[in-house]
Amino acid sequence: SLKETLRRELGDRWREHVESFDEEPVAAASIGQVHRATLVDGRRVAIKVQYPGVSDSIVSDLWSMRQLVTYTGVVPPEL
Repeated sequence: SLKETLRRELGDRWREHVESFDEEPVAAASIGQVHRATLVDGRRVAIKVQYPGVSDSIVSDLWSMRQLVTYTGVVPPEL
């Protein structure tokens, strides 16, 4: 859940630094979402939350691409 992810990434006391946190994301993408928040000092910030498991998926995709390039010797011209 969102709260579990925030607690795991920011620590158990993350809410002590945040005056308000909008649980409804203002933006979402394939790897995560963005939430509005206000810190206790009044600064308005955006908190980006990566979906669980995305990091492992990205690492796996990069490993697969490396294997493909290594075994085929084919490198896209843009690289």
